[in-house]
Amino acid sequence: MSETRSSRTEGPVGDRLADGLLNLWYLVAEARDIGFEPVGLKRLGQDLVVWRDGEGKVNAIADRCPHRGVRLSRGRVRDGDIACAYHGLRLDGNGVITAVPPTPDCPFVGRKAVRSYPCREFKGAIWVYFGDEERRDPPEMILPEEFVSDDWSSFLFTQSWRCHYQTVLDNRLDPMHGSYLHAESYTLAHGNKQDRLGIEPTALGFVVRRENQIGVNIDRTELFHHRDNNIWIQTEIPYPASGGGGFFRIGGFVTPIDRESCLFWVFRSQRSTGWRREMWRFLYRNRLEGRHLDVLDQDREMLESVQRDAAGEEWLLQTDIGVSRMRRVLRQVAESQVAATAAA
Repeated sequence: MSETRSSRTEGPVGDRLADGLLNLWYLVAEARDIGFEPVGLKRLGQDLVVWRDGEGKVNAIADRCPHRGVRLSRGRVRDGDIACAYHGLRLDGNGVITAVPPTPDCPFVGRKAVRSYPCREFKGAIWVYFGDEERRDPPEMILPEEFVSDDWSSFLFTQSWRCHYQTVLDNRLDPMHGSYLHAESYTLAHGNKQDRLGIEPTALGFVVRRENQIGVNIDRTELFHHRDNNIWIQTEIPYPASGGGGFFRIGGFVTPIDRESCLFWVFRSQRSTGWRREMWRFLYRNRLEGRHLDVLDQDREMLESVQRDAAGEEWLLQTDIGVSRMRRVLRQVAESQVAATAAA
């Protein structure tokens, strides 16, 4: 099966797809990178300033002082609030002005002046909910099994990539590339180079799998879509016997930065306890992580080479069935969000 199609459309739906879907929890940074001084981040094309207050709680608001529009991320944290470097205005984590030093009796004190973003910290990461006007107060994030079960142990990897976030998602739902791009890698050096892919709808998304092998390469990937909460993509990768055998799980999504770049992130997890967990964590830090990074570098270099107008010139194959379904899911969510915004 071959076809030509575009995953990006013009108009409001195309804009929503280009910038990133709303009403989802996104990983925006590693927790270790956010301290008691402001950090400026661009995510989903929006400028945020993120910091910890005196109790260590993470806050995120729009990176714009309401006074004259300078970046708050150039300021300092004072008594848990962020103080603008230009004239000293202070705002709390809710975007409310708490002090205006140049005019102490200013009536702006106590008023919400900039947008605030709900944020959480868990599993070594900072998560922010990007909601539309109807969903500024988010549901608690629905967590994958490897986050809530003590039977799992995880490592987080993040890296900025110079490509559109949909390009990365296409790659996550494309199991056949493992047999070619990663054919010389430690974990993905085996498997058929020809196959058919099957797709199976589930209650929360779908599973795409290779029909002629399982447990050899990137052979099964599942997408979970929790409406107005998160999207999670999960793949299990086999380890060679020399790496202890068994499987490790790659789980995550991707966070748009802007229309030209994204924050790639995944959790690598394994179900193990006791000495087996300690052995895996030791092997990961000392041997396996470097090999995983080699594979990701191959992905990054390939995806950063995708031409900007490629989506309108593709000839998709039967083995791109997961790519097509992923794009359909994103487009349907974007259409629903745009329609809801228009109705409101």
